[in-house]
Amino acid sequence: MKKCVLALAALAALPTAANATAFTNGGFEIGPNPGGFTTLSAPSAAITGWTVTGGSIDYIGSHWQPGEGSRSIDLNGNSIGTIAQTFDTVIGMTYTVKFLLSGNPDGAPTLKTLDVSATGGSTVGYSFSTAGISRAAMGWESKTYLFTATGLSTTLTFASTTPGAFYGPALDGVSVTAVPEPATWAMMIGGLGLVGASMRRRKTAVSFA
Repeated sequence: MKKCVLALAALAALPTAANATAFTNGGFEIGPNPGGFTTLSAPSAAITGWTVTGGSIDYIGSHWQPGEGSRSIDLNGNSIGTIAQTFDTVIGMTYTVKFLLSGNPDGAPTLKTLDVSATGGSTVGYSFSTAGISRAAMGWESKTYLFTATGLSTTLTFASTTPGAFYGPALDGVSVTAVPEPATWAMMIGGLGLVGASMRRRKTAVSFA
């Protein structure tokens, strides 16, 4: 019975961990209409869920082809920019961050770079070459970043490391997904078996009463 209770507790906790429900607006679709584009400077929180935490960014509308939906970000506005979002996490849980990366093709340098980091995790650099792309064909690439949560909330940060203003790395389609440990899945499956066995025993006991 004790094992059954523990398994049920694990099952109850798993959806909260796996859904990361507090993370929002990874495609930057919710926010003021940027038109072609509009520049947002720190500490702007105009894009729902996100805060410009350093420098400035360009909130892109029709200026170029988005990675998904209809909006995206240039991390270099009038200066090198940084954006971040804080969301609920489970301590010790590993999370996969996926995002679409391109670069502003309107000016140099050709190689656009940015750093991705999470509270308590490592900082990882990414790059994208704008050689051969255009506003109409941005050549978006899917990238992956992993972190293990060290607290009940985590701040995910995207920071341009592209020198100069105006022509930075382009960002879109950010998602965050929890990766349950194998032991958690084993406990979940075992818990379902224990619950099913318990229900069958109760049903049998009732039928012979």
